Amino acid sequence: MKGMIIVRKLFWVALTLCFVAIGMSSVHAGVWIFRPDPIDMFDLDHRWAYTWGIDWDQYEEVTDVTLTFKNIQDYVDEPDDILYMRLLDNAAPGVTSYWDNQAIGDYFEGQGVLFDTWSDPNGYPAPPVDLTISLTDLGFLDEFNNFASDGNFGLAFDPDCHYWNDGIELRVETAIPEPGTLSLLLLGFSMVGTGMIRRKRK
Repeated sequence: MKGMIIVRKLFWVALTLCFVAIGMSSVHAGVWIFRPDPIDMFDLDHRWAYTWGIDWDQYEEVTDVTLTFKNIQDYVDEPDDILYMRLLDNAAPGVTSYWDNQAIGDYFEGQGVLFDTWSDPNGYPAPPVDLTISLTDLGFLDEFNNFASDGNFGLAFDPDCHYWNDGIELRVETAIPEPGTLSLLLLGFSMVGTGMIRRKRK
């Protein structure tokens, strides 16, 4: 009798694990592409600092974040030419410019988190490059999820030289369960619960 009870328990556990495995395999990626307006953010003129605020009404967990600058190029290669990039907890939607009169240093220091800097090693007239920055690889995915959780987040850029570019793009990837995944999981757990109730009644 005791052996039969153990066998039944193992059956219900195995069945539940099957449903969980099916549910976990039925997850696909949702991809969201954001571009500022203007798309080149005024060519990141060094006389200004910029924020780019994005309203985010998705509630799936973000699994990957990539920022891309298409054909970016520094006006001239100088020692203090740095493009500062920050992730902000909130920012006014759209692109906002702040006059900094070509000041050296990070205009947004102390706000959000600095996730990267970039200096063009070539400058003009060398060919421009496509610059891709993965916030995931840099270890800022948790900060992004935290900042975006209230429905708004932002990026801040302070170019300490003129960074010409052909467009900026933010790619956000989320994990989204396929339709029916949650139903499968609930069914699996309900079957275990039913089995436990039946055993108690015997």
